[in-house]
Amino acid sequence: MTADEAVAVFSSYSASEQAEFLAQLMVELTLVARDSYEVGGDGLIFPQRVRRINEVQHRISEFLWALLRNDSARYPDDVVLRIFLEQPDDPALGQRLNEAFARSAARRLTAA
Repeated sequence: MTADEAVAVFSSYSASEQAEFLAQLMVELTLVARDSYEVGGDGLIFPQRVRRINEVQHRISEFLWALLRNDSARYPDDVVLRIFLEQPDDPALGQRLNEAFARSAARRLTAA
């Protein structure tokens, strides 16, 4: 799914549907981060990736908070989704985030 397609999907949702979707997406982000854990230990094999995921999580949760308050000063849909999906310094992470978005969209469709 391209960023433009993701924006189209997300923007087609009502505010309450967007909030529900973002909550699911935040769950997916925690799963993406697990790929950076050291197997059998407490360390990280990709600490920079975990930092990026944390930043994405922050932006998504900040957007969700603004959405729930109907704050018109929040990021536009396309901006927050590009922050989420576009990871030029880590293409593998970009792919994982795209997959997380697609799973969240699919889950939303099956729950509707």
